[in-house]
Formats: sequence, C-alpha cells, structure tokens
Amino acid sequence: MMSNTVELVEHVRRRLQGHDNACRIAGPVDEAAIAAAEEALGCAFPPTYRNFLRTFGGLAIPPHLGIVHDFVGLHSTGDVDDVVRRTVRAREERKLATHLVVVGMGAQGQEWFCLDSSRPRADGEYPVVLYDARDNALDQQFYDDFEHMLREVLGFVADNLDQPLD
Repeated sequence: MMSNTVELVEHVRRRLQGHDNACRIAGPVDEAAIAAAEEALGCAFPPTYRNFLRTFGGLAIPPHLGIVHDFVGLHSTGDVDDVVRRTVRAREERKLATHLVVVGMGAQGQEWFCLDSSRPRADGEYPVVLYDARDNALDQQFYDDFEHMLREVLGFVADNLDQPLD
C-alpha cells in the first residue's frame, strides 16, 4: 500500500476520533489468513487489496460520509461480515458470479463494490465494479482497482472533514 494511502487513512481516522461515528480499523491480517480467504473464494487477491488486508484488515467509516462506507476485510469492522462470509453469502443468496468478490459496501448495504477477478491487468490488479443487490445486476466499472477506490473515497471524506464549519 502506498505510504500516502496509509497517511490518508490515518488522517481520516484522526479527524473522526472522538466522534460518535469514528473510523473503525480492524487491524492487520497475516499472510496465512489472506491465503485461506483466497482459497475459500477461489481466486487470488490483487496486490493493493492484499496490502490493505496486511495493513488495516478492514475499515469502516460513518455511512453518510462516503459512497463506500465499509471496506470489507478479513476482520469484521461492525455489522458487516468479512470478505469471505459476505461474498459466499452473496453468491448463495443473490447468485453473485464466482469471479466477483465483495470488498466494499455502499448505500444501505444494497450497493456492493466487487473486485472482478475475470479482468486482471498485467500488474495483477482487478477493476472494482458496482453490483446492485436490489436488482441482482452488475451496474458498471466504478474504480480501476482497490487502492483507487480507497484513495478516492477517503480523499473525498478528508476534504469534507477539513472544511471549516459555517
């Protein structure tokens, strides 16, 4: 994970510290747990998502702050399951395709941001697509990769948190 991404996460965490809805970080995950999750889901995770898991484990922000409010990891950060349970349940209940892995939760838990492992880039990254759980349908590619999603959402949150109150 790029150091400026880690700094951005820490900035948002500090700004939300002491608020009723703080930023929740699950905590780092070891390689054995990551490998077990990959095996359970039948796909390798892309480098930026693996780095996110090793660094943060999972991350949740207050739902009203960003289009993605729960960056699903290997430790639950609240009411949302980890990446394995969330994805397996989506595959069973909503017939989510096996090449999709739920790594982000959006509006009211009905928008799932998924890694699309059927479209790897040369660097091993996967695009992040939006899956609308209400319609059981893919919507569109939303981000180039996991780190792009994390940086864009948290950058927006940081900019809003840094604005002076009127």
